[in-house]
Amino acid sequence: MSQLNRRGFTLIELLVVIAIIAILAAILFPVFARAREKARETACLSNLKQLNLALHMYAQDYDELFPIAQTMGNPHPELTLGLYPYVSNRQIFYCPSARACEAGAQSDDYFGPGGDSIISTDANWAAGNISYKYFSFLFVDPRTPGMTPRILSEASDSQCWLMSDWFRKKCPIWPHKRPKGGAAGGILVSFLDGHVKYTVGRPIDSYR
Repeated sequence: MSQLNRRGFTLIELLVVIAIIAILAAILFPVFARAREKARETACLSNLKQLNLALHMYAQDYDELFPIAQTMGNPHPELTLGLYPYVSNRQIFYCPSARACEAGAQSDDYFGPGGDSIISTDANWAAGNISYKYFSFLFVDPRTPGMTPRILSEASDSQCWLMSDWFRKKCPIWPHKRPKGGAAGGILVSFLDGHVKYTVGRPIDSYR
């Protein structure tokens, strides 16, 4: 009976295999991360579409007027209280990617001071802090020249912004936000006519 010759891997062979695995991991991990964030962005877009529909349902019940917030930013207790009966799900008010931007909570946003929390917690829900800006409001921060209060109704310009992603100048980990000074990027915007679109550019430049 012949004896089988057996030998293990050499050190060089093991190092080659480890190097190949490391290269594949370096290639695939960013791809997986982008795919995961794309899924979150899709969920965020769905949230904005559902909130847009809820706003129009609200307007049909209130003489075609949309809810009126104090400012475009948090807190939004009047908005959450007014829309909740039409959605019955508070998670719709929170973007799945909000936690990434939460890390930059002390950064200023384009339309005023940042620092408020935008993730889904019981405390935020009770305070009316959500992950989206709302653009039917009464007061404007004096540091944002050119901005004026506005009360939106079904008769307003169909291309007016109704809601949008949250945005801050420094939020590089949230791909569909525009980082400070960056040449690319943008935010998801829900328009009064019902459509939601990825809008390229700084919010302060493309806002209407």
